[in-house]
Amino acid sequence: MTPAWTKVRLRLLKAAPVEVEMFPPRSPVVLLNDYWRSIAPAPGLLPGRRHLDPLDLDRSIMPWIFLMDVIRAEGKPLDYRYRLVGTGNATLVGRDATGELASVVFGRVDASFVLKTFDLTVEQAAPTYWIATVPQDQVGEVTIHRGLFPLAQDGRTVDMLLCVAAPWPQD
Repeated sequence: MTPAWTKVRLRLLKAAPVEVEMFPPRSPVVLLNDYWRSIAPAPGLLPGRRHLDPLDLDRSIMPWIFLMDVIRAEGKPLDYRYRLVGTGNATLVGRDATGELASVVFGRVDASFVLKTFDLTVEQAAPTYWIATVPQDQVGEVTIHRGLFPLAQDGRTVDMLLCVAAPWPQD
């Protein structure tokens, strides 16, 4: 069971979808966007998990990456299982959610916006980009640059999300 304080602490203060051009050139979102586009197997097809090689990623973004399985169950909303959570993200939010469902970590009522951003990325089968302000224990609020990138084993049906969420500016 997720403690109530965790759900409160993860609430977004404000967030907005943006175009990737809104980010500075060395933003983790831009770096992951460039990598994701480079591993597409063919025009019009999405890359799958098998195309992803962590050794090819820019090392500066590794702590900020998280990987999620898309969970589909008939008659239920999409859900997402955290397969991997980078150390930077775990430290930023105060927990490592690896193995947990996003609906449990956030709660559909408390952070429906976050889950809807995942849903939008899956439904569009295209990357989405966000700038958000979130609460953070040590500094009060932090601005997050966030990119969500669909992965599809068959090149079409999104079954994973490759994500990056990093504070900006980075120190």
